[in-house]
Amino acid sequence: MSDDEQDKDRGLFTGGEGADDNDDLPSESLLDPVDRPRGILSPTDREYLCGLKDYSHDQTVLNRRQAIRERTIEGIRDFNLLWLLLEQTEWEKVMEAFDTEELNTAFSSILAFMYIGIDQDTGRMRQILERGLYLGANYDTSGRWSERANTVNVDIDIEYEPNVDQLYERVQDGEGGQLTPGEIGALVKAGKLDPADLEELEGTNEAFPGVYAGGTVESNQHEDTDA
Repeated sequence: MSDDEQDKDRGLFTGGEGADDNDDLPSESLLDPVDRPRGILSPTDREYLCGLKDYSHDQTVLNRRQAIRERTIEGIRDFNLLWLLLEQTEWEKVMEAFDTEELNTAFSSILAFMYIGIDQDTGRMRQILERGLYLGANYDTSGRWSERANTVNVDIDIEYEPNVDQLYERVQDGEGGQLTPGEIGALVKAGKLDPADLEELEGTNEAFPGVYAGGTVESNQHEDTDA
């Protein structure tokens, strides 16, 4: 797209008077977009997403969002062509445009976009990664099928911090005996359990770990055995 066409495109989304003036820009932004050529997003798209551009009319905002949405959809579809048909010399030039850290960050962002977009479905994400790696392992940049890889296996193991408020509600509802030692430890670490709570939990769970705020203690059962 030529510069004239880009300028024309920007004009389609002009807000009310002063919308492009610096005085009307929000005072704060989460991100400060780098001034660079258009990709999936235009420079104005980036300014809008980063909170650096305000519009006076709701319809102008809707137009901007629609443009970003449509460009993103078609940009994703373009990867069906890029990975398979881009010439080897062009592959090399694309990769050489990034340093290692920037490229890794960009690819990580792509994966994050994918994972959020599929509602954080780890099973589906695993299938996507396995298929993508299988195709990538068997095609070279000249577009020839090599048949070098037979299978690809990906394991995804995500550990989340427990929600201590929900865990404590279970204790209050009399479900403390169903908590795992790790969940009880999280409650102790968060200062949610007092000595009375710990005593009650110990009486409802045979595998209850002897814990207190400073670490672990021997259980009463172990003390009786030693005696």
